[in-house]
Amino acid sequence: MRALEGLKVADFSGHASGPICSMLLGDFGADVIKIEPPSGDKARKWGHARYGEKQDISSEFVALNRNKNSIVIDLKNPEGLELARQIIKKCDVVLENMKPGVMERLGLGYEAVSKLKPEIVYCSLSAFGQTGPLSRRPGFDLLMQALCGPLSVTGEPGRPTSRIGPSAIDVLTGAHGVVGILVALRERDHSGRGQLVDTSLYESAIHLMSHMIADYTGTGVPSGKWGPYFPFIAPYGIFMAQDREFYIGCSTDQMFTRFCNAIQRPELLEDPRFLTTGDRAKNQRQLYDILEPLFRAAPAQSWVDLAESLTIPTSLIRDLTEVVKQEQALAREIVVPVEGLSPVKIAGLPIKLSRTPADIRKPPPTLGADTDDVLRRLGFADSEVARLKAARAVR
Repeated sequence: MRALEGLKVADFSGHASGPICSMLLGDFGADVIKIEPPSGDKARKWGHARYGEKQDISSEFVALNRNKNSIVIDLKNPEGLELARQIIKKCDVVLENMKPGVMERLGLGYEAVSKLKPEIVYCSLSAFGQTGPLSRRPGFDLLMQALCGPLSVTGEPGRPTSRIGPSAIDVLTGAHGVVGILVALRERDHSGRGQLVDTSLYESAIHLMSHMIADYTGTGVPSGKWGPYFPFIAPYGIFMAQDREFYIGCSTDQMFTRFCNAIQRPELLEDPRFLTTGDRAKNQRQLYDILEPLFRAAPAQSWVDLAESLTIPTSLIRDLTEVVKQEQALAREIVVPVEGLSPVKIAGLPIKLSRTPADIRKPPPTLGADTDDVLRRLGFADSEVARLKAARAVR
């Protein structure tokens, strides 16, 4: 039996954060009913690549929507709206990340749904949360990078700001949603009552800045852009070797001692600027002025080999052509093929359980592919399914 088998999720979410949340629940066995409008999740149209017989699956969509069943319901159709209510009554969890106020206007907000089914766990993933002066504003990952500080510390000093490459805030918000849902379900085991799970891109972005907020509020000095370096430890960052870039991270005094002895620079260990982790963090630039010419004198792989021999974290800066072939990725099954969409691969299952592991049972669905099956499994007679189709409540 899978860990979340028997859990039914009415998933009204689209784009990124919500689908990440419901995908993780689905990976562990939840029955995720992805309720899409007739036009489909907008992420189906993102990017330029298209897959599937109907060409309605994009790279972005395929990455975030495995282990789900797609049903198309027109929530602007009164019968479609009533059908959504009936489906919710048969589910344990409602997940949504629509624009603020949309679910309330439809009569499917938390207050209305909790009256319909008091034990429901209702998760709202929004831009700014359900309260506060900005709660009704829409927003996306890059807006939060700008608004909440991540962009202020990303990129090279004196150079144009650079966005964080992956949509890290979307991913973190989806994971926060999973945590909130599971906590609420656990509490429901004791109380018998559901509750609202309220988290946001805004709070996830600020959460990412936690250690820098602590440093600023303690010292009064805000962190700036540090480029390839980490401001609190040295040497710790990305350096250019003779042929390509590599990362090395001496996070302890012991690592720094081993490194200096290996490169035959023991005098650095006696230099008052570099005696402790704090000293080296304070005097990073002076340390890097010494190390950078040294690094450029030899190939990156030689530095990686040296650091590995000293048990110091290190790596070449690898691109995706290398990442998807790594032995560790294969051993952990974290890059996996997508059934029916060869040669497409996606990130696999990031959480391993020893007794009830997650698994991939179903590829990302074509729009509305599971409408009939979902309704029949929920107890709707064939005649009722036919009537809903005729009324264009479902497609």
